[in-house]
Amino acid sequence: MYCTEFTFDGISSKQYNLILCSFDGGQSGEITAGNHIEFTTFKAPNSSQWMKTGASYSEQLTFTFQVCKYNRAMAGQDAPISERELAFLLRWLVQKDYKWLQFIQEGYENIFYHCQISAERYMIGGQCYGLNLTVTCDAPYGWSEILTTSISSSTTKTVRLYDSSDEIGEIYPNIMICAGNPSGTQDIQIENSLTGRCMQIRNCLPGEKISIKNMRIDSSEWKFEESENLYRGHHETLYHDFNYDWLTIGNTFGSRENLITVTGNCTVSMDWRVPRKAVV
Repeated sequence: MYCTEFTFDGISSKQYNLILCSFDGGQSGEITAGNHIEFTTFKAPNSSQWMKTGASYSEQLTFTFQVCKYNRAMAGQDAPISERELAFLLRWLVQKDYKWLQFIQEGYENIFYHCQISAERYMIGGQCYGLNLTVTCDAPYGWSEILTTSISSSTTKTVRLYDSSDEIGEIYPNIMICAGNPSGTQDIQIENSLTGRCMQIRNCLPGEKISIKNMRIDSSEWKFEESENLYRGHHETLYHDFNYDWLTIGNTFGSRENLITVTGNCTVSMDWRVPRKAVV
């Protein structure tokens, strides 16, 4: 099935009568960069072998596609885009922050690109008939749909999570910990035996809600009040009680099973996306 529709920032292209197309036989969806790994190496004196000390992606994923206006009143014939329509489309497509892009096509339902878009007009006879769109992602690949899990433990509980990532390595999930109501404070621990990470938070209060996102920890019992420019709450030692061993979900070439063990009276909710290496 050929893709004709996409969504960007939660809005469908059909809402604005845009469809994917190709101008002058050009290929829409062509990859121009991404998935290029650079290795850092060194060679010891009197040795003929270079040793790898590091490896990283050196480029963001970028690709292009083209769109034109679909005129239903003219039996689907291409129609020019007026200046006011163009201004509105650019306001939607060309934004300063990364937004989610998805192509509506069979087999690509669960692939999303966190990206920025730049646009160039495609002109015919002095009129704009479409746009050349260049997509620059925040990573060398796309991402899956949001994956979620919830673990409820009164003492200790172990669950298995399968990492379906297309990239060998680890990702950091968003985590919400809701402490139970024991008689006093408690220590909560979340460990992943596959990645070797063991996240610990001591002195958690009854009913405390702890959020971990983007390498940042926040608590309902120790919040920053911007209006007062100070922290307020009862868990004053939160940043000393956290061991800063951020929990990860990961995979190796031979194993995708993550054994997550939660210790403490709490409910743990996690959500995350995994890398997807595919381009329309």
